[in-house]
Amino acid sequence: MKRLFIATPIITLSAEIQKISADLRFRLRHDDIVWVKGEVQHLTMRFLGATPPQLEAGTRRALADACANHAPFTLTINKIGVFGSHYHPKVLWLGFDHFEPFKAVFEDLEPRLQSLGFEPNNGNFVPHITLGRIKNLHSKDKFWESVEAVQQQPFAQELQISSLNLYQSFLHKEGPEYKVISSSHLTNTIRNK
Repeated sequence: MKRLFIATPIITLSAEIQKISADLRFRLRHDDIVWVKGEVQHLTMRFLGATPPQLEAGTRRALADACANHAPFTLTINKIGVFGSHYHPKVLWLGFDHFEPFKAVFEDLEPRLQSLGFEPNNGNFVPHITLGRIKNLHSKDKFWESVEAVQQQPFAQELQISSLNLYQSFLHKEGPEYKVISSSHLTNTIRNK
């Protein structure tokens, strides 16, 4: 089975965000964190997980149909967050204060995926760009001090969202690798839900 997810590629993060990311990496250089390389960064919409081969074609169709209902839109990256608990942080990410158009596409896509047999996407819907996966921390206090220091730095970058990809994920010790299975364009020029 292929490990699949739905996301939009990030072409390039701004110099400002790259500087903040480098500052975070420097501050956390003694911790065991697998940093995502810039060339494979993406804005995650939905993780599908291990997917049986017979669901792949339906998943591609569901994504194309949902995308056809929405027009391209813009999001603004303006925050850094952490998934996991205060005691067990798991993922560092970049995110958005406002992401209504992205959520509208998700809400169109989600019932289509469930009708194929995918489990509901539980939890809060948090569009994000993964910066790093946390394996082990030297000091949790120092980690949170570093994250909070970087969160104080204001930044913003607009992203033009015009398509979503179905990706296959390969996890390697040196970092993840992603392969595009299909690409679907946001093509509705009349309205955006």
